[in-house]
Amino acid sequence: MEFKEVVYNRRSIRAFLNEDVEEETILEILNDAIQSPSAGNVQPWRFIVIRNQDTKFLLANAALNQRFVAQAPWVVVVIAKQDESSVYYGERGRDLYCIQDTAAVTMTILLSAFDKGLGSCWVGAFDESKASEVLKLKKGERPVAIVPIGKAAKITTAKPKRKKLEEVVEIIY
Repeated sequence: MEFKEVVYNRRSIRAFLNEDVEEETILEILNDAIQSPSAGNVQPWRFIVIRNQDTKFLLANAALNQRFVAQAPWVVVVIAKQDESSVYYGERGRDLYCIQDTAAVTMTILLSAFDKGLGSCWVGAFDESKASEVLKLKKGERPVAIVPIGKAAKITTAKPKRKKLEEVVEIIY
């Protein structure tokens, strides 16, 4: 697909077909994702990729009972490694840069999945402590996004309303 087509047509998918996706495709998506920029090129991310149905169910519960999380054949959880960012950037790295960096990598996952004909959704509404417990995260690791990936059961062509460019842009000459 052309870049503009990917950006303009990607949608959040919350219903998945009961069809598998090859592991190689998921690894390609993650390889695309690690090309994302990060502050100081620290790359303070880690991905936990889940196939286990019981674990997906526990994550769906942690995600405020969003059942579609467990419905997808693959779930990628993007983890911010706060300590890696803090080594170079102190508190600002730990509290901000690693979040910005993992947001960039998450967006790349969404775009790459769509480019490969798959549906995905950025799930940010979850109980962070429950998700951390399910994933057995170490101190200094923070779950930032849960991304279910699979073949979309329903694809909407409806375009979400966007603000006009002049509403969000200020040019200072």
